[in-house]
Amino acid sequence: MENQGLKGPGITIQLVRLLRAHLEMGNVQGKREYNLRLVSLQRSESADGTVLDLIVGFDVMFGFEKPLFFFVCDFIARYERKNEQSMPWKDFSSAMALAHIIPYLREFVSNMTNRLPAPVLMLDPINAFALIEDFEQRKKQAAQAAPATPAAPATRAPAESA
Repeated sequence: MENQGLKGPGITIQLVRLLRAHLEMGNVQGKREYNLRLVSLQRSESADGTVLDLIVGFDVMFGFEKPLFFFVCDFIARYERKNEQSMPWKDFSSAMALAHIIPYLREFVSNMTNRLPAPVLMLDPINAFALIEDFEQRKKQAAQAAPATPAAPATRAPAESA
């Protein structure tokens, strides 16, 4: 069957990988609950425009004062444009890329917590758009709450002696 005029975006996933993770038991009396949050999001495009990397960081126990365990991890998703006619990177949303990472995150969290002296943690379905919206909102609030950096006092050059 022929393509019938439908055009694909011309973007392929090259890889999704775990970059780093930190997991340790915290409060053994802690509740079996989690509060998954996106804590970092970086997009970088290759100089020739053919490759896009999305690096994202997650905190599984975000905001808990005494969590059952501490769990943070970073993943990378790398994409490649087939040619110049492919979808431009500006039209390829971070939420789309994040949606590709989420299955890897879910599996990683359940596998790693299976090895702890605690119940296995299974993440509920995750909305990539909501994760990014929450991240952007927290980032904006932090920027507004940050005190303005005072300007450095002006210094005068020493007067030259005649």
